[in-house]
Amino acid sequence: MRAALYIDCDSIEAKAVPVIYEDIIRTDKLVICKMFNSDKDDDSFMESAGRFRIQDCMHGEYKVSSAMVALAVEVMADAALSKPERIYIATGDSLTVPLLNKLRLTDIEVVVAGPCDADKILVNSAQRYMYIDVLAGEKCTADIPDIGDIAKEIYSVSSYYKGQGRDAVMEQVYEGVVRRYPDFDVRNYGYTHLDTFVENNVSGVKVYTDENGVTKLTLVDDREEIDTFAYEYMTGRGYKIDDMAELLDAIRSRFPGFAMENYGYHTDYGFILSFSKFEIWENKGIKMKRTFKLSESGE
Repeated sequence: MRAALYIDCDSIEAKAVPVIYEDIIRTDKLVICKMFNSDKDDDSFMESAGRFRIQDCMHGEYKVSSAMVALAVEVMADAALSKPERIYIATGDSLTVPLLNKLRLTDIEVVVAGPCDADKILVNSAQRYMYIDVLAGEKCTADIPDIGDIAKEIYSVSSYYKGQGRDAVMEQVYEGVVRRYPDFDVRNYGYTHLDTFVENNVSGVKVYTDENGVTKLTLVDDREEIDTFAYEYMTGRGYKIDDMAELLDAIRSRFPGFAMENYGYHTDYGFILSFSKFEIWENKGIKMKRTFKLSESGE
């Protein structure tokens, strides 16, 4: 993918430059590289940054000016004229937030590479946020999303595509999660591949590769397990509860990402009535049908 890199030298340490650069060129072709520094001691910064092979870029250059203003002007100009497919901005300064908001009006993906202690407003304004500390192989000190929340979101995205009649491509799952959690990166949790992360942390889904070599996620048919759990739950509650929401909440807690739509139901009533042993009472409660209650007592 054709990409552009803009480095705010006022908020990014020189030693981070080669780390960011090397990570980008693993997947993208850098056609624009620009650095912005309010400090006139540009030779010192370049030496500390290791000059990071900036000559490898098609239009590499080093710019010295009022950093933030110049950066914003150059990014918008290049977005309009050079039209890179992806823009990387290395910064820890939340003053770039208005620029990030403007870039959302374009069809260019924007990735911010910044420190772990960056303001959350910067992290959440990015389409994707990479922690420089993690790129450097160091432990991230940021308040990253809980792994359980990520697992639920992955299941939810997979459920959406299942509802559309197809399995989710892993790339679609990643994009869906990042829309909600811009700083999601499996490396934040000690993994190197998303499929490994999913296999170890997300229940109710299965990773597979189709005949075209595309990695996809499919939902595991766990209806039988849900039925067993629901019947055991009701038995433990004396065969009757006053509000069906109690059982639904218990199912959601036991099966992260549970959505009744995956089983063809769009109302609580319809889903509850799909259990052969249950009936609804007083319009919103659930009780075990007498036949099943007696048979289980006999056992």
